[in-house]
Amino acid sequence: MNNRTYILYHGSFGELVMEHLATSGFADRIVGLYDLKVASVSLDEPEKDLPEDLPLLECDLLLVLGILPKAGDLVPIIVERTGAKAVLWPIEDPNLIPEGKYSIENELKEKGIHVEFPEPLCILERSDNELINSFAEAFGKPKFELRVNDKSKVIETVTVIRDTPCGSASKIAAKLTGMSYKDMNSFEDQVKQMHDNECVAYMGPDRPIMQQAGELLAEAIKAAFDRQ
Repeated sequence: MNNRTYILYHGSFGELVMEHLATSGFADRIVGLYDLKVASVSLDEPEKDLPEDLPLLECDLLLVLGILPKAGDLVPIIVERTGAKAVLWPIEDPNLIPEGKYSIENELKEKGIHVEFPEPLCILERSDNELINSFAEAFGKPKFELRVNDKSKVIETVTVIRDTPCGSASKIAAKLTGMSYKDMNSFEDQVKQMHDNECVAYMGPDRPIMQQAGELLAEAIKAAFDRQ
């Protein structure tokens, strides 16, 4: 399977993930990148609102990052015209949930197109869909390997086995080398603070997505300690 990936993106989250994927060993899978700035789409004839400069390139996986809610109605059209077989559409901000999400999902499924809406994208660990699973092998729920000094309780090296799509895992991993974990509670607090400085996901009392992502990262580091 070629795993040709077309990325539709917009906004700070979309730009962050797109740039990280393009510079982190995923570039050879990317057949197209497009900033979909569309803010509204006609209900009757959405195809008329497709940007004239939108490249309609053949792909296997369509990755949708941070586009505006009303632009979601263009995705089934883009899927049909690019031949995409699966759509990965993470939700990092509830304000960007596509309008008509369920109708869009049903329309794609009726056409035999697999679609997933992970919330957040860094929760993705595996999928029943081969295309999305291939993506998740490299990017999704963070996974680390640590080498530590048991006597001094200091982290000696950190290896990122699976990076977060935004790159927060690899950025934080670079800061962990040399850190003490004598006080594990203090260490975990430091890790979560480092994460919050990197994460652009939504944070609110209704849906604390940034906090959830931070906990995923902290749990991944704890799991790496447990494997020692």
